[in-house]
Amino acid sequence: MTTRLDHAFAAIDAANAHDPKLQDGQPANLLYGQRMTAEQQRLFPQADDALRIACRGQHVERWLLPRSDYPMNRPGYLQWRQEQGRRHADRIAGIMADAGYDADGIAAARRMLTKQGIKRDPQVQALEDVICFTFIRWYLGDFMAEQPDDKLPRIIEKTARKMSAEGRARAMAEFDMPDALAQYFIEADQPRTITRAVIVSHGQPGDPEPQQAAIEALAAQVAAHAPGVEVLGATLAMEGALAATCRSDCIVYPMFMAEGWFTGTELPRRLTKAGAPGAQIMRPFGTDPGLPGLITDIAAQAAQAQGWDLASVTLLLSAHGSQRSQASHDITMALADTLAPHFARVVPGFVEQEPFIADAAQGLDRAISLPLFALRAEHVLDDLPQALDQAGFSGPRLDPVGLAPEVPAMIARSIAAELASLR
Repeated sequence: MTTRLDHAFAAIDAANAHDPKLQDGQPANLLYGQRMTAEQQRLFPQADDALRIACRGQHVERWLLPRSDYPMNRPGYLQWRQEQGRRHADRIAGIMADAGYDADGIAAARRMLTKQGIKRDPQVQALEDVICFTFIRWYLGDFMAEQPDDKLPRIIEKTARKMSAEGRARAMAEFDMPDALAQYFIEADQPRTITRAVIVSHGQPGDPEPQQAAIEALAAQVAAHAPGVEVLGATLAMEGALAATCRSDCIVYPMFMAEGWFTGTELPRRLTKAGAPGAQIMRPFGTDPGLPGLITDIAAQAAQAQGWDLASVTLLLSAHGSQRSQASHDITMALADTLAPHFARVVPGFVEQEPFIADAAQGLDRAISLPLFALRAEHVLDDLPQALDQAGFSGPRLDPVGLAPEVPAMIARSIAAELASLR
């Protein structure tokens, strides 16, 4: 009897059988997928179908997007890898749907293939361990022969740090590594004493200095609540700011509202380029566990100033949104659900996707507008006021949540918890 898993494997293998590149007499990606499955079965024999399929299809039809289509430099390589991950996830999602898998299983495979939540999500980390074992067992020898000696240490160090502690221990036991390589796996297991935290925001490319000054001021406020921790600030827009503040033995607190492309792909790419590939990236401000309570308190203060009971208030949550990614939308909707019991209504609105702020704000009575933005930048200064004016919104218009006076202490608490977890 053919199972859904059999159907998915057959479809992946049929696709990879067209790889024009041969290895050991077989299409290279077909062989790679089968090797990934063999390592998965050894390492995670109880894996569910989503992990099994993600392993088999990790390089599905990889040759269709040649590396040569992108600039032959580090940023070009990272852009190529990011697009490959997206394409693999889309292709596997289609294969799984055809095989009869439900939305939850497909979403799990997509998270793994796009590396969302690595080091936090056990399944995403399991896929990474399988990838590293496959690389070490089958490809490392040839790869080393092709690389300049000065690049090898960084490559081996990054491979070791990608793996879980259990994966590194097993690799040390299974592979006869030269001492020079084994040392990286040993050092990766050593607890790191980290005393530096860097708060990173987008910044303003056309005028980077004001936003750089703002994030540095925020960092100084956080530092006042974080004794023993050096807290610095940097924006992506300010030339050289990441390189001047970040290093591999630091943690990075993204002053972003959503956990999406910027935190999962672009920020790691920028950190690598800045010479800090080992920096530990925390979850962004928009997912901070203290945020719902902070928003409720801010809204309660505004309601009290109006003489309103909070339970009778409509809270308008204004967020960025995006036509390309659901990350901002999803986090805003989840936050709205969490806040809903405290208010008469919680109404989300977005700058760049439906429901747009001007539409969401129409006809709201006894309403308070709170922008879900980390800092005061162009959307908060221009788009949001225009949308509220267009809607005839007459309620209190609060500052972005990231500017609340309670924020530095909240960030300091999260940084302290992260540092404690790394000791």
